[in-house]
Amino acid sequence: MSIEKKLTQHLQQGVVGFPVALASSVGVVMASPVILTVTSGFGMAGSTFALAMLIAFIMMQAQATTFAEAASMLPTSGAVYDYISGGLGRFWAITGTISAYLLVHVFAGTAETILSGIMALVNFEHLNTMMEHSGTSWMVGVGLVILFGLLNALGITIFGKAEIILTFVMWATLTVFGVIGLLKAPAVSLQGWFGNPLDLSDPSGVLSLIGMAMFMFVGFELVTPLAPELKNAGRNIPRAARLGLTGVAVTMAIYGAAMVHQVANVAMDPKNPAGPHLLDTPMAIPAFADQVMGPFGKIWLGIGLLFAGAATINTLIAALPRILYGMAIDGALPRAFTYLHPRFKTPLLGILVAVIIPCSHAWLIQGDLDRIMPLVLAAVCAWGVAYLLVNLAVARLRFTRPDFPRAYRSPWFPLPQIVSSVGILIAIWYITPPGMHPRDIYLPFGIMLGLTALYALVWTVCVQKVNPFRAVALEDILTAEFGKVGGHASLIDEELKRVATSA
Repeated sequence: MSIEKKLTQHLQQGVVGFPVALASSVGVVMASPVILTVTSGFGMAGSTFALAMLIAFIMMQAQATTFAEAASMLPTSGAVYDYISGGLGRFWAITGTISAYLLVHVFAGTAETILSGIMALVNFEHLNTMMEHSGTSWMVGVGLVILFGLLNALGITIFGKAEIILTFVMWATLTVFGVIGLLKAPAVSLQGWFGNPLDLSDPSGVLSLIGMAMFMFVGFELVTPLAPELKNAGRNIPRAARLGLTGVAVTMAIYGAAMVHQVANVAMDPKNPAGPHLLDTPMAIPAFADQVMGPFGKIWLGIGLLFAGAATINTLIAALPRILYGMAIDGALPRAFTYLHPRFKTPLLGILVAVIIPCSHAWLIQGDLDRIMPLVLAAVCAWGVAYLLVNLAVARLRFTRPDFPRAYRSPWFPLPQIVSSVGILIAIWYITPPGMHPRDIYLPFGIMLGLTALYALVWTVCVQKVNPFRAVALEDILTAEFGKVGGHASLIDEELKRVATSA
């Protein structure tokens, strides 16, 4: 059978359907740092942030068409690594994949670890007061990371089944609170629907908010590793990405508008009106919940946020080790990452790394909430680099491999790639919002990205002994994917099969 026929068959068969794809596209997006980013953004800039959010939404919809085309050409569990290596070569593939997942785990993973416990506990006054006195609120997230690390090491898949439920419950919770908050009479005197009125007097002010708004949508591409086991992947992946991004945008717009309608953005310290305000902190969450539903609302939203944090951490701990495993199989990482537990067939070294990174980073900064937003924006930069490389890879393949079959083609090429790439470059250039120092974002991101690129160059030249910039043949990537058997099979695929079989 020709490689084209195998590809067509591979895209049509599968064991999981559209709901799994949709949940995967928003599973990491509905996270505690995202909710805090929305609260802070609307509190800071109101309608101006809403405009930045609309721009980011259009950018990510354009980016989704690129990922969908790449997944239709290379429906592999390696996803981003394979897309970039097939278009640009292994150096860029290693740099982009580590940037998209390992560096993001360093930044956004740490933010989620710290916030997942804090944002839930603030809704339970007595427990929160007790843990705040000891300064250990952030340790709840560390405990969740360790717990899910142990469960993933044991190969337990029940949390994979729960991922869909947890994701959609949190989605529905935010929507319900948002709608009720808008239906109730405003508790705050508003100048505009989203709080502060639209301010276009300084265009750089809008541009500086796009990076924050972009964080609300990044991570949707985690649906693409499902391509090998997704029914009709060529159709369901673009559908899941489009609908997932739209659902997140609508929910967050409703939630943000309701927040500024019901909670006054007062200074936390009346003696320092230029300092942090209520909507910049997790304390806005219980204030909003109490205003909308009273004491019951605080309990509901607190439990919902804890579950959302657990679901996001579970996704990160499950996905990153398997991405590292796949890269090691191709020789892009040390062979130690290919070691599997003899009984549970889980990548133990990758899981250990995925646990140590956010826990040690959270301990290093002692759960300092003032460090959260710089970490979030550094993560946006890391994601942005990977997205740019995928755009370049797919665009190059349009010219170098026009003969290769594509079950989905990005419409109006190259307009979506230009729109998303220009938007990402602008977001990175203007990543620093008012009141924040650029050094706090660019320095850690620049150091980590530089070390990643150095590793990629040394590893491809000295260890793999390949031309780091020579694109890998698409046929070779697919042959390797189709030929995966036994211990070298995709671990994500194996777990999906077990879930589908037992469902």
